[in-house]
Amino acid sequence: MPVPEAEELVGRWRAGHDPLARGGVPAHVTLVFPWIPPEQIKPDHLDELDRVLAGELAFGYRLEGARWFGDRVLWLAPRPDEPFRHLTKVLASHFGTPPWLGEFADVVPHVTVGHAGVCRDEALADVERELASMLPVVCRATEVDVMCWDGFRWTVSHRVMLGGGTGAAG
Repeated sequence: MPVPEAEELVGRWRAGHDPLARGGVPAHVTLVFPWIPPEQIKPDHLDELDRVLAGELAFGYRLEGARWFGDRVLWLAPRPDEPFRHLTKVLASHFGTPPWLGEFADVVPHVTVGHAGVCRDEALADVERELASMLPVVCRATEVDVMCWDGFRWTVSHRVMLGGGTGAAG
């Protein structure tokens, strides 16, 4: 789920600290990964995705704080996070694709800012302090994108607009 409101805030840091950003992935909250391998996605899968999400509504949220996963990943916390958890549950159960192949007991909705090396590096610690003065950021979730890797870049291969998705942020 793209988070365009966060791109201006974290884009420059993501470019230096998140390999996905360098590969074309915008600031986002991952709902389900992996989903279906790109070479196996058929039009029927995308039609089914459209049907599964047809009743889901756009929603507002705020990015309220910078957090860490251990010492390695700096991220922003969306609040409330329940709508993201709901969409993850709906998609994972419908398609039988547990997020991160079931590696984590609890999938925490987040916007990744960057990955440190083996431990927290000073650059990301500085980013964390700087972000504190820039938050919160008001956002609106309006779409779900299917992104595919072609070996060089990530691109949007399909987009599903959530109901009421054209409204103003709030």
